[in-house]
Formats: sequence, structure tokens, C-alpha cells
Amino acid sequence: MSVNDVTTLFDQSLEAGDLTAKQKAVLRASLELFAAQGFSRTSTGDIAKAAGVSEGTVYKRFKTKEDILQAILAPFFQQVIPRVAGEFVDQALTALPPDVATFLTAVLTDRLTFAVRNYQVVKVVVAEALQRPQLVAQVKATFEQAVVQRLLPAIAHYQQAGQLVDWPPLQIVRYVVGTMAGDLLPQLITGQPVDVAAIVPREVTFLLRGLRPDPQA
Repeated sequence: MSVNDVTTLFDQSLEAGDLTAKQKAVLRASLELFAAQGFSRTSTGDIAKAAGVSEGTVYKRFKTKEDILQAILAPFFQQVIPRVAGEFVDQALTALPPDVATFLTAVLTDRLTFAVRNYQVVKVVVAEALQRPQLVAQVKATFEQAVVQRLLPAIAHYQQAGQLVDWPPLQIVRYVVGTMAGDLLPQLITGQPVDVAAIVPREVTFLLRGLRPDPQA
């Protein structure tokens, strides 16, 4: 059974590491504070207070706030994101529904729900990636490997069934991801509620209008 909660997986990655209990508390507190008030507005004093440790304890392992951020993001890119994304794709491909609309509805509903449930982590990664070009590249590479490439067989399947345009499957997946991200990210970053049940039908309708084959072609 897959774990659909990145915070749980993050905790597991911390437990598997060589950090002390206080250092783990620092990272957990930092994640909460970065999500709640932003990286730049969070001081090491704030982190120490939330973690119940002294600032000296924070600096003993992490020399700067940037070091703390990297210690938080590294396990997500290396372990957590590939695992949760890969498990979802593998499950989605186990038994494809007969029509592409049902498939898209299931994919978008699951991933939007996942993002909302894991809002804290998504907000930190996205907010900081927007200000760090190297993080943008890392996010893109991780996502491409964990999700995009593994969805290509499903796209090819629906193309062969005549339900999708004969475009490169990779381009179609990117359109799907881009549509979802365009609706989701602004709301998550600004803290607005995300109505998954309302968003998904609109996205599926929008996508199918552009991705269904032209009957007159």
C-alpha cells in the first residue's frame, strides 16, 4: 500500500538518517515555519523556539538557513517525490479505464487532492524554487523522471484507441501537467482554498477540447 502523505515519508527519511533528535526537531519546525511565513521571514531564532532548542543547537549542524532548506529539500527530491509519484503512476497504469475522460479525471483528482493534502511541502518547494533557478531545474528533472516519462504508455494507449490526437505523447502529458499546475499553484501559494471537485471537470473539458482527434481530419 502506498503512502500518500509526504510528511510521513519525510519523517521516515529523517529517522533513517544520522541526525540527533534535536536536529530532526529543527528540520520539522523549519518546514512548518517556512510554509507558514516564508523562508525569508523565518529567523533561526524562530526555528529554535519552535523546535524547543537553543540557536546554538541549530548552528551546530546547520551553518545557515540555506543549509536547513537544503537539508529539508534533499530527501524530497531524492526519495519522497520519486516514491509517491512512482507509486501513483504504477497504480494508475494497472488497469486503464476504457475512455480517456475517465482516465484524466482520475489522474487530475488524485494529484490535485495529493497536492492539497500535502500543501505545506508543496508551498515550500514551489515558493523557493521560483527564486532559485537550480531548484527549478531539480524539480523539473525529478518530476519528469518520476511522473511524465511513466505516463507515456497510457497516452500512447489512448492514441491507438483513437481518443487522443496524434501528437508526441510527451507533449500531451506536459499539457495535462501544465493545465493542472496553472490552476493549482497560484491558489496554494496565496493560501486560497482549492475546490478539487469543481476544478477537475473544467480541466478535463478544457483538455479534451484540445486533445481529441479532429473528426474532419
